[in-house]
Amino acid sequence: MELLNIPPSETIVAAIEAAHTGSMAAAADRLGITHGAVSRRIQALEYWLGFPIFERLGRGVRLTSQGTVFLRGAERSLTAIESLRSELSSRRDDSAIRVSALPSMVRLWLMPRLRQLEAHIPGRSIEVLPEYRLAQVQARDMDIAIRYGMGSWPGLEAELLYRDLAIPAAAPELASRLAGCSAQDLMRETLLVDGDGADWRQWSQNANASHFARTRKRQFLDHDVAIEAARQGLGIILLRLPMAAIALEDKSLCALPFPAMQCASGHYVAVRSGESRPDVRALAVKIQSSGMQSADKFRRFLALP
Repeated sequence: MELLNIPPSETIVAAIEAAHTGSMAAAADRLGITHGAVSRRIQALEYWLGFPIFERLGRGVRLTSQGTVFLRGAERSLTAIESLRSELSSRRDDSAIRVSALPSMVRLWLMPRLRQLEAHIPGRSIEVLPEYRLAQVQARDMDIAIRYGMGSWPGLEAELLYRDLAIPAAAPELASRLAGCSAQDLMRETLLVDGDGADWRQWSQNANASHFARTRKRQFLDHDVAIEAARQGLGIILLRLPMAAIALEDKSLCALPFPAMQCASGHYVAVRSGESRPDVRALAVKIQSSGMQSADKFRRFLALP
C-alpha cells in the first residue's frame, strides 16, 4: 500500500488551535511551543494544500473560506482517530504508567533513561506517548506529561525538569574548519534552526554578533531532526543540553569554543492537581530529579555557575 501523502499531524493541530483561539501566539501558549513554530507549521500545511488557511490580521488570524472547510473536515477526522485511540486505550494494561512527551524529548532524553526510571516503580512499566498535544493530563490519556514552556498550565502541578543549555556545535570536520573563528564569523555559516530561531537570535546578541537576519539558515520542526542535519555537516546547530547530550558523547558533534546560553523556557514534569497515586507521584519525582542531575552535569562540563 502506498504511503498517504499527508502532512504531519502537528501541522494540523497547530492550525486547529490557531482557528479556535484566533491567534498564533495564543495557539503557541496552548501547545507549549513558540509562536514561530506555530507559524511555520501552518505555512507548511498551507504549502501542502496549495491555498491559504488564514488571513493574517494585525493582532490575530481569521480563517479563509477554504480554510474553514478543510479544518472542519480535518478536526472531524482527528476526533475520530482520537476516539478510536481512547477505545483501544480502555483495554490497556492498567499496570503501565503513561508518560507523554514531545517526540524529540522522547527520542533524545527519555528513552535512554527508561529502564532506570522503571526500576523505581517495581511491578509496573512505563508506556511512552510521543505527541505534540497540549499539556493536559486526563484520566484515560496520560498520567505524567513532560512539556516545554514557562511551567504554568491550568489544572496541573508542574515541576522544573531543567532549562536548556544551548551551545553552538557542528560535525567534527566542520568544527575543525571553524577552529579559531569569531562569533561574527559563525554568523556567516549556515545555521540549523528549530523553532522560531529565538534562541539563535538571543545567542548572537549575547555574543555581540550581528547580521543574524541575513544569515543562511535551514529550518526544522524538531531538534532531533536538526541534530541529524548537523551530523551530516549541513550547518551549525545550537545544541540543547542535556537533552541532546548523546550527540556530544558519541562524538558525532563537537561543541564549538563559544559561551553556552541558558534558555528562558524550560522542560517541566506535570501531573494532575491533587494526584494521589503514590507510584505516579514517585515516578514524576524520579523523572524530575534525573533531569536536574543531568543538567547539573552539563553545567559543570560547560563551567557555568
